[in-house]
Amino acid sequence: MRILLVGAGGFIGRHLLDALSLAGHSLIATHRQATAPSLPGVEWRTLDLLQLAEQPHNFAWPDDIELLINASGELSTDSDHMQRLQRDGACALLGLAKQHGAAVLQISALGAGEHPDIPFLASKAEADRYLLNLGIPAVVLRPSLVVGPGGTSSEWLQRLSPWPLIPLLGNQARLQPLHIADLCAAVLALLRHWPAQPTMLPLVGPQAFTQGELINVLRQAQGWRPARYFTVPTPLARLGAALGERLGWQALNRQTLRLSDHDNLADPALLEQACSYRAAPLASRLYYWPQPAQSLALVLQPLVLLVLALIWLGTAVVCLGPGFDWGLRIMAEAGIDGLPARLAVIGGALLDGVLGLALLSQRWRSRALQAQIVLMLVYSLVISLLLPHYWFDPYMAVGKNFAVLLLSAWLLGLSASTTRHR
Repeated sequence: MRILLVGAGGFIGRHLLDALSLAGHSLIATHRQATAPSLPGVEWRTLDLLQLAEQPHNFAWPDDIELLINASGELSTDSDHMQRLQRDGACALLGLAKQHGAAVLQISALGAGEHPDIPFLASKAEADRYLLNLGIPAVVLRPSLVVGPGGTSSEWLQRLSPWPLIPLLGNQARLQPLHIADLCAAVLALLRHWPAQPTMLPLVGPQAFTQGELINVLRQAQGWRPARYFTVPTPLARLGAALGERLGWQALNRQTLRLSDHDNLADPALLEQACSYRAAPLASRLYYWPQPAQSLALVLQPLVLLVLALIWLGTAVVCLGPGFDWGLRIMAEAGIDGLPARLAVIGGALLDGVLGLALLSQRWRSRALQAQIVLMLVYSLVISLLLPHYWFDPYMAVGKNFAVLLLSAWLLGLSASTTRHR
């Protein structure tokens, strides 16, 4: 089958791309950015649904497309953005599918239509209704929480899993999570057994869990015992959600806070009746993900980042404040006095401060880490040439630079890996 897969750069889209390709389908995949991974047998097109909503005729629909799979979506704190993306852009795309005689599989979300106060679900529901009223072969697939490598929610759960005491927004609401492999298998089953009429189908795992029980399943897969949990007090949770709303956090905002108060359940038999497929128990899918080392790295990454930022910012404050005269004495030992020494101490302190602040910015973090590594190597070389006796400091202040250097290299490697994965 010749398939147009929209949203192939996202978590669900990436896994669907692999599954459909392995199943022998001819694929045209879309990506919002001009660059996309090169895969054998996959043709890439650039498509931004935000632009499509305003100019639907600017997208050159590929020839002979039999099926459109819309796997696009984004849980954003910007409600207008989600309306333009998930409603306006999706509806423009679905309209193009009708014009060109293609069937449509819309990847929606369980609970869409039931919570009009949650923009993510409300915008999904509007696109779903539009599709089902187009009068074309169509399936709206509404999965529950999908977990697996590369998912934003999955990473958040994985980041929580190593802690022995875990804070949760709520631990009463139940959900039926499923592995990404089951979503891909369900899509392939639907392609083999396409429903005769336009329909909406829930896709859920066979077991219902609270958040704590779900994390315990992930802990068990990593060889850890069940953790202890506590519910974050409501005022504190609301404060965190308001802060997350302002800062654009996907894991903690007003929408996720409201979602944590509601069950998100459905009958798995509905999908089985439609295409003879039922999702497997989640624990049976956790062979290669999550890995304990990766989970611990996710925990340590922000802590190491914070420590490094404090080291660089603290160095800047100390050099400009109580350690200024000490800095001048060190410069004097290197044979630099007067104004050049003062400028060197001030300039070095300001550079340290800029690098510390840059660490806190995701946009500049990789560049800051690269600069820090270079700077520490230069510092160590200069000290070795001009002040070699500092290597014999009983506290090994210079030697400890290499521990900081290795941590910076580790963070840089993780940052590069994440960028390539995205």
